[in-house]
Amino acid sequence: MHDLKSFRYFTPTEVIFGCHALKDFAEKDLKKKTERVLIVTGKTSALKSGALEMLRNACPSSIIFDQVPENPTTEVCDNAAKICREYACDMILAVGGGSPMDVAKAAAGLMKNEGLCSDFFGSGLFRNGALPVIAIPTTAGTGSEVTPYSVIVDSRTNMKKSIADPSIFPKTAVLDPVLTVTMPRHVTTNTGLDALSQAMEGFLSVNSTPLGDVLALEVCRLVKAWLPRAIADGNDLDARSHMLFAAMMSGCVIAQSGTTLVHGLGYAFTTHCGVPHGLANALLLAPVFQFNARITPEKVAQLSAALGFPTRPEPGAASQSIGIAVHTLLQECGVSPAAKMVGVDETRLADFAEQVAAEPYRFRNQIGKPTYDDLLRMYRASYDGVFLDAAE
Repeated sequence: MHDLKSFRYFTPTEVIFGCHALKDFAEKDLKKKTERVLIVTGKTSALKSGALEMLRNACPSSIIFDQVPENPTTEVCDNAAKICREYACDMILAVGGGSPMDVAKAAAGLMKNEGLCSDFFGSGLFRNGALPVIAIPTTAGTGSEVTPYSVIVDSRTNMKKSIADPSIFPKTAVLDPVLTVTMPRHVTTNTGLDALSQAMEGFLSVNSTPLGDVLALEVCRLVKAWLPRAIADGNDLDARSHMLFAAMMSGCVIAQSGTTLVHGLGYAFTTHCGVPHGLANALLLAPVFQFNARITPEKVAQLSAALGFPTRPEPGAASQSIGIAVHTLLQECGVSPAAKMVGVDETRLADFAEQVAAEPYRFRNQIGKPTYDDLLRMYRASYDGVFLDAAE
């Protein structure tokens, strides 16, 4: 026991999981609530899944804010908070993917704290708390329903930044696999790979926890087994259920550990090249974890085994094996490991590496001390879809 790492683990969110869980929750719980409700959502998934109709029926006097885009900005969050104030709402329902949940959590904090969304990037700045948030995911990826984070594009800089505050942990997360059946194939793919990335990053974070490590390895096993099935047949409720469960667990992991260099590098692919967030992360997993294998080969070998490729806990073997494991899974999901295939601009790679190197905040949880040259090699390996040593 003396080798077990000391840790703290805090997760105040009640998780309600099961097919048709939202219908039961709406009829048995929401109808009893007297709060004035703001529903935060996007334009499509909540409508297609039937979630919005169930919520409207349960809360007929609710106010709907459906202006959430794929990568929400500070301006969107400020507008949501403005609507929330105008109608004196005292509870927020977030329904959809990670973006509505990010906006809902930011707006919940803004309702209790004077200022603009851009004033609260950082950690623990919602000193007056936040309105309660109920999170209802219709995608299986971000795990935002169980995290204290809101990731928003700063309208002034066009860069993704994070709000982290324990007060924006959702009060309740309602996980209904039936709501995810209407996800398009590409969204299923990208969000599922986002869950994988979060689990892998949390496992290697400097803030990893023994409890989170158990969850992270299970997420890897579940994604390996069930994501290709969910992609192949969107009506496969077994696959949808396991992926929604895996996504939630990936959120439990990063709620404690945070993310690492994969997210730090991936934001450039998303904000400057339009690559969906989960896919951007997936395209960087192999090079980043080959780098990680040089520092902590034992843990990288555990990840490789969880993805179906057991290996020796040595730097060279672990690096080779994790690269093969990630590329194999991407191929099983119908994804090329080469970022150039999804519109990443090769001429921007050096700029991206320079920007990340200049902002160590973006990889504060990363093991080791990657240099600018390391970052550029990772970007190049991702761009070409080759292993890290081939880019050196």
